[in-house]
Amino acid sequence: MINYKITPNPLAHEWHIRLTFRQEHDLETEISLPNWVPGSYLIRDFSRHITTIRAFCNGEYAHLTQVKKNRWRTAPQSGEWEIYYTVYAYDLSVRGSFLTAERGFFDGACLFLQVNGQENSAHQIEFPILPKTWRIATTLPQTDVHSFQTTSYHDLIDHPVELGNIEFLDFEAGGIPHRIALSGHYPDFDRDRLVSDIRTICETELAMFPSPAPFTHYLFLLHVGDNIYGGLEHISSTALLADRHSLPPHGMIDANDAYTQLLGLFSHEYFHAWNVKSIKPAAFAPYDLDRENYTEQLWAFEGITSYYDDLFLARSRTIAPEAYLRLLAQSITRVQQTKGRLKQSLAESSFTAWNKFYKQDENSPNAIVSYYQKGALAALCLDLAIRSKSSGRHTLDSVMQQHYRDWLETRQGIPEKQWQARCQTFTGLDLEDFFQTTLYTTADLPLAELLATIGIGLQWQAQPRSHGGAFLPEPPTETPAPAPDFGARFKQNSDHATLTHVFNGGSAENAALCPQDKIIAIDGYACTDLAAQWAQLPIGATARLHYFRTGILYVADITVQAAEADTAVLYITDRELFENWLYNDRA
Repeated sequence: MINYKITPNPLAHEWHIRLTFRQEHDLETEISLPNWVPGSYLIRDFSRHITTIRAFCNGEYAHLTQVKKNRWRTAPQSGEWEIYYTVYAYDLSVRGSFLTAERGFFDGACLFLQVNGQENSAHQIEFPILPKTWRIATTLPQTDVHSFQTTSYHDLIDHPVELGNIEFLDFEAGGIPHRIALSGHYPDFDRDRLVSDIRTICETELAMFPSPAPFTHYLFLLHVGDNIYGGLEHISSTALLADRHSLPPHGMIDANDAYTQLLGLFSHEYFHAWNVKSIKPAAFAPYDLDRENYTEQLWAFEGITSYYDDLFLARSRTIAPEAYLRLLAQSITRVQQTKGRLKQSLAESSFTAWNKFYKQDENSPNAIVSYYQKGALAALCLDLAIRSKSSGRHTLDSVMQQHYRDWLETRQGIPEKQWQARCQTFTGLDLEDFFQTTLYTTADLPLAELLATIGIGLQWQAQPRSHGGAFLPEPPTETPAPAPDFGARFKQNSDHATLTHVFNGGSAENAALCPQDKIIAIDGYACTDLAAQWAQLPIGATARLHYFRTGILYVADITVQAAEADTAVLYITDRELFENWLYNDRA
């Protein structure tokens, strides 16, 4: 038995942990902490948060040698070992640990040292001392009020833990108990609406996949705060962060943007229980948490999940069809406005997630494409291509169902390039050209052509970036005149705008502007609203900018360029065809 006793020190944001295990022989034992957490593909070096560590064997002090940044080795001695260590916890995220007088949270990968060689032993955690008002929310199998036990280390770190003042909202979906554990400070909201909508989304996702589900109960750990957002999947739970104002207010009829985003977060992480926690790349089976696990397949796991997250909001009727098309238009626009789509393929985006997607800088929009966003659009195209080529006999749903059946039978990961091969074998379709172009080139996706097969029209417009994409109730009768485009992202302050990203080929780059430049004047007027001031300038005109760079004042003439036709506007051409697809009606 591997045992962890965890005592919080909230004032210092520290977890004090006593790890005990038995070594039967006079052999060295190595203990280690993961360098990353499954689902978040970045080496995070969790061991840097260990502030103290010391060892005892059979009650006597014992030497512990650090052999790597995240590994320690004991002396070659048999007996009862105790490892005392302290972990600093002030990472307000879904993948780390956090501790204050109000709240505790941790993902096991960043907290629990692994006893190498005993990974498949039973693992127990205990909380001997907790504040009296604190409650515990986790899917760890419970053995006592403050004790939990799993069958392996891998299982141990797949159950995040929330502690503190928690409100529980319970419901059943598909005959399976579900719970929302809500923490943080939040205004009164419509609890019945939240529970009803989440239940409907869960039931819709459960109905898509064959039984049994990969869990027997499910827990949403939802912490709300100020301008926070994120999610991380686990096999029977998920950790979520959201803005407190995204909770549904009383009296709301149609879901507003903030609530829709929250529903999409629930939908996305829940779908991961099947897609990546069950069906997964062979590179993740098992995870090697010491180093990067490279795969070209993240488009199939994060991208396909991102395709379904909004789609299930519409299928479950928690948002209207028009609201779904608005979300889709925004997704299409985000990808089309990313210059990096012309330089990086989806396979490359997946493979380099570790050092590119998760380490973005001021040039990232020019250099990379998101396997989430473009992957979702690739999944849409794949779904429509399968439906069209098979005359409706197969869909992406049926492909995902078969992948899950295969996993239930074998519990094996999917080797590189085999996701595509299995898709073609199951459907009997020749999709080789589609996969080659979509995954291994930077060619734009055939969105207009494929959307037309389900009664949706797509028009590209040269709108300001703030437009973001839209749904129109009727086909547009004319194309708007191109808008001026500054060619950069910026943060507006009261008396200047600071550039954050400069896009290739745009007005800002052609005027030799750089990220972090602070624009203070346009044509002699204070830069109090760069977007509005720029929008008033005619295309082709020259404006004079005054800006600071590294504390030095510069002047530049900048030519007003037209926005590219990269804003997506969607509209319905055949509502029956569209709704048959949307609600997955193949009759």
